[in-house]
Amino acid sequence: MLSVDQPITILKELREHIIPLGEEELFLLEKSLTEEGCREPLIVWEKNESQLVLVDGHNRFKICQKKNIPYKIRKIKLNSIEDAKVWMIDNQIGRRNLNPDQMSYYRGLKYLSLKKRKGGYDNVKSKGQSETSTSEVVASFFKVSESTIKRDAKFAEGLNIVGRTNPKLKAQILTGESKVKKGDVQALCSAKNPDRLSIKNEADLFNKAKIIKAEILEEVESGLKKLEREKSKNLQGEVKNSEPIFLDKSDRLRRIKGLILSAINKAINERDVKAIKELKRLIEKLEDELFD
Repeated sequence: MLSVDQPITILKELREHIIPLGEEELFLLEKSLTEEGCREPLIVWEKNESQLVLVDGHNRFKICQKKNIPYKIRKIKLNSIEDAKVWMIDNQIGRRNLNPDQMSYYRGLKYLSLKKRKGGYDNVKSKGQSETSTSEVVASFFKVSESTIKRDAKFAEGLNIVGRTNPKLKAQILTGESKVKKGDVQALCSAKNPDRLSIKNEADLFNKAKIIKAEILEEVESGLKKLEREKSKNLQGEVKNSEPIFLDKSDRLRRIKGLILSAINKAINERDVKAIKELKRLIEKLEDELFD
């Protein structure tokens, strides 16, 4: 541990990257710091010789400054801000008791952060081996399915859309104070112009998500009808790619059931080998949905 010998930089991008403490957690933290002092060092990223960026201890730092409580720091080496984000996620997961939505958010953030890294995990295998995707790496790390990680990423992206204009609502969703549906948050990513979305409150989020879902489902149904008319040989693959990720679990199960029946009929009536392979994939997908 080191005494503070230079200013600490607070980056808004990193400060807002982690889930904020609830009111009771903040109260208990301030009480502990006031009575016992700051026993754990603040963790800073030694970005360069003249800049120390705070990556762990934002709440402690704020309280210590307000109460004039002495603190120490520990420096760590990181290569980029995306590395800092991944480090922060891993640190939070190992430290806090997270509810299901918070864990989902962190899994999604980790996936998104790794995707942004230069090179990422997109090409890590040698010639002759299949490519390992970022979703495979993150899914393996958390011991969940790839489909879960991709839904988590949509949830994280949707919450960040909410947080741009309504950080209070984002925090309330993550702490469980707000009962906004997860699927509504995920749907925001599918808006035509997500960067322009402004979320005023829960009702506004619900209404905008409802419109987005209706628009996309209409496009999906239109695409399916077109494929049926054309009797496309790639029907199953196209449906897979068109499936809205924000659907509720019951809706996803119904859709998978329909696709399984379609693949069975195609395999039997047309003796289509591809349909049998597609049937195996759909059964694996069904297992993921039922037991994930």
